[in-house]
Amino acid sequence: MLKHMNIKNLFKPVILLAIFFSFFLGKAYAEPSYGGHLRVGIPKFPTSLDAHLGRSGWDAYYWRQITDHLVDADRGLTPRAESSLAESWEFSENPDALTLTLRKGVTFHDGTNFDAEAVKFNIDRILDAKTAATPRAAFTIITSVDVLSSHKVRFNLSRPWGSGLAMLADRGGTMNSPAAILKLGEDYGWNAVSTGPFKIKEVVSGSHIHFVRNENYWGKDKDGNRLPYLDEVTVKVVKDPSVLTASLRSGEIDLAYSPHKDAKAFKEDSNFNHFSMEAGKMQLIVIFNLAKAPVDNIYLRKAITHSIDPHFINKALYFGENTVADSGMWPTGAWAHDPNVARPHYDPKKVKEFLKQGGKPNGFEFSVVSFGSMKPALEIIQAQLAQNGIKMNIDILSGAAINAAMYKEGKYAMAATSWSRYPEPDWIGSLMYKSDGYYNAGKLPNPELDALLERGASLTDVEERKKVYKEVNSYVLDQSWVVPIIYQTFTAVAPKKVKGLETLTMHDGKMNFRLISMD
Repeated sequence: MLKHMNIKNLFKPVILLAIFFSFFLGKAYAEPSYGGHLRVGIPKFPTSLDAHLGRSGWDAYYWRQITDHLVDADRGLTPRAESSLAESWEFSENPDALTLTLRKGVTFHDGTNFDAEAVKFNIDRILDAKTAATPRAAFTIITSVDVLSSHKVRFNLSRPWGSGLAMLADRGGTMNSPAAILKLGEDYGWNAVSTGPFKIKEVVSGSHIHFVRNENYWGKDKDGNRLPYLDEVTVKVVKDPSVLTASLRSGEIDLAYSPHKDAKAFKEDSNFNHFSMEAGKMQLIVIFNLAKAPVDNIYLRKAITHSIDPHFINKALYFGENTVADSGMWPTGAWAHDPNVARPHYDPKKVKEFLKQGGKPNGFEFSVVSFGSMKPALEIIQAQLAQNGIKMNIDILSGAAINAAMYKEGKYAMAATSWSRYPEPDWIGSLMYKSDGYYNAGKLPNPELDALLERGASLTDVEERKKVYKEVNSYVLDQSWVVPIIYQTFTAVAPKKVKGLETLTMHDGKMNFRLISMD
């Protein structure tokens, strides 16, 4: 009987059944897991949830959850329209301008429309000196903002703006609700209203911030699924590294960057997922106030920077998990990174020479300001300096107090701090090296360096920009002005139920939870 049956007819039901299961199983596999409450451990509480006014790099771990950018970018800082508030953009010449066509159908968390008027309000707010916006120095190239239509806006520029798209992927490109700012005034910083995937539910000062899903969020993933996946996110302040590790292992928190001493153990533990990013942050930097004695003397600054042994610090404090800085403020992985540039290095013999040239052969005394978690590193540096007769007094203050004392009032000769990763070099250049940059403590006029920085920001060819920033890097490091000591490696750790760790870390090393999901 079988020999007379058509073999194709025999297998038709099997084929149809296979197609059926393949389709539905494939669909189920492609669809993300929605829901869940992600609890994240972070060492610092933000200075503000208003991205324009915050003064700490830690702020971005919080405001990134509630904001979008006019021009978003991937980890390599390549612009991507699909996740930007602007659908398209175009630079023009004579006169120089940047025109943005905005995404329609986007609303702020308070229900007000995102449109060209809102963009103008935000950029004008940044440019207003009275606002004291952190990104202002990088945005003064914008002379005015024109609303061309409800969803088209033009930034009129004083010169070409090669760094513009990358700058709009940072603080200055986030958009706040004009209605909320006008309504809340000084209270806006802790009640910020933006367009992002999460919105603020609760702020408990010094403890935690609780975010909930923005049900009206416009964004979708690459497969067209709505974002975000999570229902809730709580970012908790966990200052003690040992407590952070214990909280991860006990399940009290679901996600954190591992403390250095525990990174190896987490990587070897099959109960956890992990993802690492080299040079995700400047772990340790020394910054000098060039207008403050005794470090207004270049030879005394060089005596300090050549007394510091970074390899010892990396082994003693960071268990060898970090990287000794081999360049300036543009680290490994950034296109402006140049490991061949000359920079200060540990050399006790040269220290003696610099002390003589600086007129202090027997050493000198100065004070450094920093925050509490930096104290162990400072105590090592203090001991290294003492070997050469240099006495460093350590003052520990809060982040806001440090900014005021060092960068506004110029009270200290040196600050020791950490710094966020900024692959776009104009961010560091404008804020730290320009004569009027917020983080230029001395604020001494330097028209030649200002002109060089403006040239670097205006060029569009990356190879030409590299040449400019190599020159900037060489100058700053030769002056022993801003000297990175250690680049930090981030190792994100989470139990197996947390998915998408490879999407967590942004181009600046900060966390973004819109693509994180939980089983």
